Amino acid sequence: MKKIIVAVAALALMAGSAYAAEWNFYGSARVSTFWADGDVDGIEEWDDLDNYMEDVQFEEALQSNARIGAKVKVSDELTGRFEYGTSGGSANIRLLYGEWNFGAGKLLVGQDYVPLNLFGSNQVYLTDGALEGYGGEMYGGRAAQLKLTFGDFQIAVVENNTDYYAGGGAVDANVDVVIPMIEVKYALTVDNFVITMAGGYQTFDVDNGTVDDDITSWGLGLDVAATFGAMSITAQVNGGTNIGNLCYIDVTGFSSGTDAIGAGYAAIDGSDVIDNDAMGARLVVGYTFNDMFGVEVGYGYQQTEYDVSGSDEIESQSYYIQFPITLAPGVHVVPELGVVDYNKDDLDAGQEEITYFGAKWQINF
Repeated sequence: MKKIIVAVAALALMAGSAYAAEWNFYGSARVSTFWADGDVDGIEEWDDLDNYMEDVQFEEALQSNARIGAKVKVSDELTGRFEYGTSGGSANIRLLYGEWNFGAGKLLVGQDYVPLNLFGSNQVYLTDGALEGYGGEMYGGRAAQLKLTFGDFQIAVVENNTDYYAGGGAVDANVDVVIPMIEVKYALTVDNFVITMAGGYQTFDVDNGTVDDDITSWGLGLDVAATFGAMSITAQVNGGTNIGNLCYIDVTGFSSGTDAIGAGYAAIDGSDVIDNDAMGARLVVGYTFNDMFGVEVGYGYQQTEYDVSGSDEIESQSYYIQFPITLAPGVHVVPELGVVDYNKDDLDAGQEEITYFGAKWQINF
């Protein structure tokens, strides 16, 4: 009898805790439908490169950033959130964190977007690619972190990324880490302008028997957004060294011979560490005609270069125009036409240029 009473009491306590929290579930189903035409300098057929498509091809897919999750409110001081995506056709954790409002600020514990994210583009091709990594937009992604927020200022200690290039690919070995990655962000609002500054820093030591040296990564970004009635404008510049450890970078497409420099990582050459410098910029202009129709145009540029004599600059750029349509609250179709161009002409390997047209279909629920 005592065991039954204890079990009932425990269930009552759990039920009471569950009802005390407010669970607001949400989801976003996203499907992309695009025709894409790929051209490669010096290569007549895509089949010459790992059976890639020839001519124009139609692609339809559930986007990997389709999601389902919930925002949880336990009290005015304690909240949380989780979100699952569909990357690779399987459920993956996008967000999972709790946040405590202690009055003077907030403490977040878990996986969330890091401070080194400066959003501004709504490009939908490449799974809502948004010019990230190949078109000048700084995207640090989501990672485990401890983040403090004081109004418009954020500071976080973030899980380390200790990849570097040695030989034929990226490795994460023979490293010593003493301090975590540190990132900060501050947003200043002046009238109809929002000026956002973000920065990140990380350092670790590589000792593989041949080289014993540190690899230091840093990145800085400045984003300015403004609204003038129905028109919006965002502009961004960013740069850094070995920024691949802090942000997503891809300026080489499928040209494997240049992936080391294009991914923004430092490289080991004999007993030397060669730093990788990067810079990017983007400009996006949008106009909303009414509650149903709008238009957005965007351009972005990205560049990486090894800090050694004779090194090539590796470049990419992307530009697009889209016409977002809201069919009903939460129901969106975004037709888009654009180009993704890995456009460094003097590389030995051909560079990919993709011209695309299609739309993203999205229902939020």
